[in-house]
Amino acid sequence: MRTHQIAGLTCVLAFLISLPATILADTTGLPDNSIYHLDSEWRDQEGQALTLSELAGRPRLLSFVYTYCEHTCPMIVARLEMVTDTIPEPVRNQLQVTLVSLDPERDTPERLKTWLQEKGLDGRDWLMLHGDPDEVLGFAAMLGVRYRPMGERDIAHSNMITLLDAQGVVRYQSKGLGDDPAEINDAIESLEVPTD
Repeated sequence: MRTHQIAGLTCVLAFLISLPATILADTTGLPDNSIYHLDSEWRDQEGQALTLSELAGRPRLLSFVYTYCEHTCPMIVARLEMVTDTIPEPVRNQLQVTLVSLDPERDTPERLKTWLQEKGLDGRDWLMLHGDPDEVLGFAAMLGVRYRPMGERDIAHSNMITLLDAQGVVRYQSKGLGDDPAEINDAIESLEVPTD
């Protein structure tokens, strides 16, 4: 797990250093290696505008998907459901799953909301993010997620699940769907999560 953390932190810091100062948000109090320093505009599945820094305050499992995917995205979602269903309830109540769309052209906020409903996930504490292509590319690069169009409708992409702590620091990254799900659970349970 240390290797994943160091690689993730190196990517985050290199990306942040390359950004012009004008796009960095006011993130006073966050650690230097927080992904929430990237000031980018997003819309959630309700169409509400938000910035990444507004996600601070609770841990989250984050992955990049697109709603028209028929291959690995359903497996990513199933893995996220399995993980959230198997962690202790007090921890689960503090954790939020966040999915970032890799297909901003087709995955409008309305489509994201409909997709969550179709998958039966609208009753869960899941957040979907829609951004413009440059925002998606920057955020994906920051976390080491690679993707590229394949044909007219498909997108080849990393099948990574990232665990962020409440301050937006990468605490774990699975490198694919073949990783042991117990590793994600262990990483989640090792977080200091307030359990009201």
